[in-house]
Amino acid sequence: MKVRKNITLSKKAEEYLRMLAREKKKSQSEVIEELIEKEAKEYEKKKRLEAFERLVKNAKYYSGKIGNKTIQQIKEEMGSEL
Repeated sequence: MKVRKNITLSKKAEEYLRMLAREKKKSQSEVIEELIEKEAKEYEKKKRLEAFERLVKNAKYYSGKIGNKTIQQIKEEMGSEL
């Protein structure tokens, strides 16, 4: 489903849009959509990288212990339930 949007561009942006559309042999709408998708993917990639970096930074806090027991000790105490 397509959605109609009404946007305002600077003269320079409009010139670039025309040039890109002509070069790619696509409509201006297609060029805008591709650029938005590209930026959105970059944004998602950046957010995933930030989350990974936070995880790595805090890895020292994930020592595999719950209280004074290791996860392995808890598994052994619970038997075959885990």
